[in-house]
Amino acid sequence: GEQHPSTAATYNSLGNTYNRRGEFNKALQMHEMALQIRLTTLGEQHPDTLTTYNNMGDAFFRKGEYDDALRMYERAMQCKHLVLGLQHPFTALSYSNMGVIYFNKGDFGKALQMHEKALQ
Repeated sequence: GEQHPSTAATYNSLGNTYNRRGEFNKALQMHEMALQIRLTTLGEQHPDTLTTYNNMGDAFFRKGEYDDALRMYERAMQCKHLVLGLQHPFTALSYSNMGVIYFNKGDFGKALQMHEKALQ
């Protein structure tokens, strides 16, 4: 069905494919559809929902929309911090992703801070 987690997984896969092809607007549309289903059926703190936030951040990053990418990575990181804890590799990945965004924005101090948190 349209609101089934498997449907969300398919939208997410389509989004990843469009992202790799450089079709960022289509990627974001697919990820947004996946996100809405996952928020409704799984909740915001489910690992699949967090993956969708991260994938949206990747698409925004590749599109050059760093503020939107940062917003998605921050959302994913906040939930990962609560659900998985600070020591989990996926939490570290979010910090690292945020560090790359800050680096590309020219905020090297904040980039360094994020990368250091990723190593903790």
